[in-house]
Order: sequence, then structure tokens, then C-alpha cells
Amino acid sequence: MSEDLTRLVLESVPNQQAANELLGKLFDITKPEAIYSQPVTVGDVTVIAASEYTAALGVGYGGGGGSSTEMSEDETNAGYGGGGGGGGGTMGRPVAAIVIESGRVRVEPIMDVTKVAIAFITALGAIGLALSRMRKFADTGELD
Repeated sequence: MSEDLTRLVLESVPNQQAANELLGKLFDITKPEAIYSQPVTVGDVTVIAASEYTAALGVGYGGGGGSSTEMSEDETNAGYGGGGGGGGGTMGRPVAAIVIESGRVRVEPIMDVTKVAIAFITALGAIGLALSRMRKFADTGELD
């Protein structure tokens, strides 16, 4: 698994070919070698880390133009503009450890404690809000 779990790619995207090359770089990061680590064996136990990767890319181009039908002799017909830009990134995180021991395979999930805590706090907030509205409805007979 890559030591750099989160990578941000910032590059100038002057044309469509450069955008395609940037897209290729982003998805090279999520190749199978990055998803599954090299096996590590100690004694008769082998462990392989499994990861989850997300890659995203956004590219935009714009153009303009212009001309004037009323020009003096010292003016030239001018006007045009354009530009483009893009960005992207990848994010990876370990999700499981695959353990091979004595000819048996088991998958040990890696728990993300932060996500569990956020879910718990959100659930408590929703329960508190529901109880508050139920109490108000019981007292007044109105929901608002």
C-alpha cells in the first residue's frame, strides 16, 4: 500500500491532451498494487492490507470572441479570449487486513473510529430532536 494515502495533483491544463494525461495520472494511483499491499509473511502467517481509493477530476474550458463593426482607422479588429483549468485528487484509506494462517483465510475489517463517532453523535441529535418534537406535540397538539 502506498505510504502517501492522500495525494493532491495540481497542474496547469493547457489543452485536452494534457487533461487526458492528468486523468491517466490520477487513475494510475488507484492501480491494484495500491489497493492490495505486498504480502507480509512472518512464520506461517501472511497479511495483506486492502485499501479503498477514490479518484476525482474536474476540467473546464471556455472561450470568447468579439469584433466591432464600427472602428476608426487606427483601430484593429480585436477580441478573443479563452481559458481552461482543472483539478483532481485521490484519497485512500485502509479498510481490511486479509490474514492467511494455516491454510485458512480471514478478513479483519479496519474500523474507522471517527466515522463511528460521527454516526453516534448524529443519531443522538436525531433522537433528541424527535423526542423534543414528540413532547411538544403531546403538550400542544401542534408540530410547529
